[in-house]
Amino acid sequence: MTSDSTATHPTALREVFVGGPFLQLVDPKTGLMSDSDRLKFHRLIEHFEQRGATVYNAHRREAWGAEFLTAPEATKRDYLEISRSDLFIAFPGVPASAGTHVEIGWASALRKPMVLMLEKEQKHTFLVTGLENQANVEFIWFADPTEIYAHLDTAVERVLARSGERTTIG
Repeated sequence: MTSDSTATHPTALREVFVGGPFLQLVDPKTGLMSDSDRLKFHRLIEHFEQRGATVYNAHRREAWGAEFLTAPEATKRDYLEISRSDLFIAFPGVPASAGTHVEIGWASALRKPMVLMLEKEQKHTFLVTGLENQANVEFIWFADPTEIYAHLDTAVERVLARSGERTTIG
């Protein structure tokens, strides 16, 4: 099922954390993320909310850059939200987002099912691309972010099945 579906379906996903580069995407002149960067995250958030999940996301929580939390508060909230989530999904970023990589480490240590979306034709750190040997992770490789949605539900179902969760998500 694609993200364009508006039907309500039962889901094993109660809570999802959506991560990705943030500070490096905020324009220093406007103090905000660009519309295209916002849309990439908004569409992913909406995808899971349409399936009944509560979605945690720092970008939206911090008004796309207009209302940054302090470093200690953002760190605490992200860790707690990842801890309570049924799924961690993120764009590791190109160039790599240090904060997102910390979140990937937390999710891995917390044994959270993960879906990571990696840009084709880009170099990604071996500690991310080799993560499948240490964690329950699926990769979606894409050239254009719209390509993600053809594979997203299947990738989520696979990581949930491996973690013992119910696999119906949409």
